[in-house]
Formats: sequence, structure tokens, C-alpha cells
Amino acid sequence: MHTVTAEYPVQLEKSEVWLLLRDLSKPDMYVQGLTAVEFTTSQRIGVGTSRRVTQGKFMQLDETVTQWMEGNGFTLRLHRGDKGPIPPFSSHFFDYGVVQRGDQVYLRNSMRWEVGLGPLGALLNSLVLKRLLSTQLHKVTLAQKIYYQTGERVTPEILKAAEQVQ
Repeated sequence: MHTVTAEYPVQLEKSEVWLLLRDLSKPDMYVQGLTAVEFTTSQRIGVGTSRRVTQGKFMQLDETVTQWMEGNGFTLRLHRGDKGPIPPFSSHFFDYGVVQRGDQVYLRNSMRWEVGLGPLGALLNSLVLKRLLSTQLHKVTLAQKIYYQTGERVTPEILKAAEQVQ
């Protein structure tokens, strides 16, 4: 399994971050390009909760909670209903987390995945996917930090300005 991780300090108490993090209805406030979020289960928190996110006008992805660590984070399995993850992935997970070290609270997110397609998939992963997913993860985590601290939707312009400061 391949993994990339992004971590940013956030100027809130851990309990405040957890209350924001556990609200699975808000990723469109900080994930660039998301245009819709809808729950596909009646459940809203905990293992088994599932939502469908829409990127742009047509691309949809299901995200199902597979692990829930109350107060600390959760894992989403990224998939297309019963069809599994978007190719070339054979598995794809997003781990959202909040950690505290001393007086500082951090958003700590990871993406984990496996690539199919044998040697071709391995080459694709080393040449493109790992760098692309790392970049995407850092953008999502930074935008998440901004949204949590301001309560405002993070626009591409706001995110770009924040990236230049980092």
C-alpha cells in the first residue's frame, strides 16, 4: 500500500477541530471542484456512513466510512458504488485526522492506495500518481485548515494565496 501524508497546524482546540471534522456534509467548503455532497445512507457519523461527492458537473465518487476513531479521525474508502475505486486504483482510502502534540493541534490527513495493472501500474504510480496525490492531499488539508479557522468557503484564489505563504 502506498501512502502520502499532509499535516498543518490549526489555531483551534482539538475538540473544536473534531466537531468540524466529524461533520461529513461539508467537504465542498474546502475540496476544490466539489459541486455537490449527498448522503447515500441515513447514518451521518460512524462506520457505514456513506456520501456521494460530485466533482464538476458529472464525476461522482462514493466515500464510505470504514473506521471511526471518536475524537481523533476516520477513514473513508473511495469507490464507485459496487464497481470499486476509480481505475487504475485497486484500493483507495482517505484518512482524516486531528492530533495534538503539546499545545499545538494539527490536521493530519493521509491518502493510501494500491494500483492495479501490474508493472504498468507501478510505473504509472512512480511517475505520476504519487506526486499528483501528494499535491492534491496538501491542497485539501491546507484548504481544510483555512475553512476550519474562518468558517468561509475556500475559493481557488484563497487557496493559491495561502500556498504562496506556506
